[in-house]
Amino acid sequence: MNSYESSTKPTSPGSSFTRFFRRLLSSPSTKPPSSSAPISSNSDDIHQVFNYFDENGDGMISATELQNRMRKVGGEEVQLSDEEAEMAVRSSDADGDGVLGLDDFAKMMKEGEEEELKGAFGMYSGRDGRVITPKSLKKMMRRLGQSTTVNECKEMIGRFDVNGDGVLDFDEFRAMMS
Repeated sequence: MNSYESSTKPTSPGSSFTRFFRRLLSSPSTKPPSSSAPISSNSDDIHQVFNYFDENGDGMISATELQNRMRKVGGEEVQLSDEEAEMAVRSSDADGDGVLGLDDFAKMMKEGEEEELKGAFGMYSGRDGRVITPKSLKKMMRRLGQSTTVNECKEMIGRFDVNGDGVLDFDEFRAMMS
């Protein structure tokens, strides 16, 4: 998802910044030079991105560090005001110390992943938004440029349909995506 790219003002600090941070997971500037494999969102990778934002190496990300690094990576299109940076840190700061520790940062990333997953589920689930049916999956696959039959979609769903009802609910979709 590149919804952050279309808006420079975060509407939901956790989700907007998480999308931005997830973009960083694949950014060459946050990878060690010897790494050629794409970075996933495992704890080592999150720690690597966290360290990138922790400019002074004190184990915390301040609002100023957040502003500086986002500007450096995102350029002019990703300018945060002092208020926006403070709000982003405050919204994810679990212990109230005014900075993001690694745990705060990892939690923010996890919450953002859940929001992104719910958005993806909504795209696949069709009109009712509660389940993914073979028909709604076929429709989304067609939008993505893949021609599938309803039977093929039933087979795809069947692999992850834990309760055997012929559709995927959000929990089954989450398991499929992990």
